[in-house]
Amino acid sequence: MARRFIEIVFSLAIVAIMLVAAPVGAFAQSGDGYLLKKPRVTLKFETGYAFQQTNSDIFDFLVEEHTLDGSDFNAPFFGVELGIRMSERLDLTLALGFQESSQQSEFREWVDQDDSPITQVTGLSQLPATVGVKFFPFPRGRSIGRLAWVPRGVSPFIGGSVGLVAYDFEQFGDFIDYDTLDIFYDDFFSEGQAFLARASAGVNISVGPQFLFSAEGRYSWAQANMEGDYFGFSPIDLDGFQLIGGLAVRF
Repeated sequence: MARRFIEIVFSLAIVAIMLVAAPVGAFAQSGDGYLLKKPRVTLKFETGYAFQQTNSDIFDFLVEEHTLDGSDFNAPFFGVELGIRMSERLDLTLALGFQESSQQSEFREWVDQDDSPITQVTGLSQLPATVGVKFFPFPRGRSIGRLAWVPRGVSPFIGGSVGLVAYDFEQFGDFIDYDTLDIFYDDFFSEGQAFLARASAGVNISVGPQFLFSAEGRYSWAQANMEGDYFGFSPIDLDGFQLIGGLAVRF
């Protein structure tokens, strides 16, 4: 149910952002190498890779008992970001993303009666939603006359944001009852939310007057309580670094 909720929220957010941005776009038509009006909104679709930190006891337990290591929780990242121009060098940003890892593993020290491995699948998904700012140290373009605006070719930026991250952690498959040594099938699950803080730095590269490519590095900080079948473990480490590329259109 939690994963279905994430899919619905992600879809609705994309639709909402497009509905907001569409009418704004009607006021910023493109000319030959310039826009007829300084853009007010940037809509970016992005993808990349998330390098997950694993500094909590749930990860220590999994690595010790199963054929997993910290890199197994790295995952592809997909997201959308809406930037609203507050000034020539400052944007307000609204962003939503999704990442999910899934890895098959075995018990390190135990096998079945026929010496076959005892296998399970471990997954971690995250949905961060943030609001923040981006600061551009150089002007992002120059005006010609009263209306025409020519974008700068390369615009570096730094940013910061805060928000919430929802996570699902699940492990299903065959397990060992250490008291009886019986093997049984089960599905263990935890979900929750936590406050998230993020710092970023990157560069926008104009591809024509209306489109741009963005490359960005981000680091996020978040710790969430373990719930459900994992109640009693210390908070799960949701810190991580992301390398992101995106294609954006400005209106």
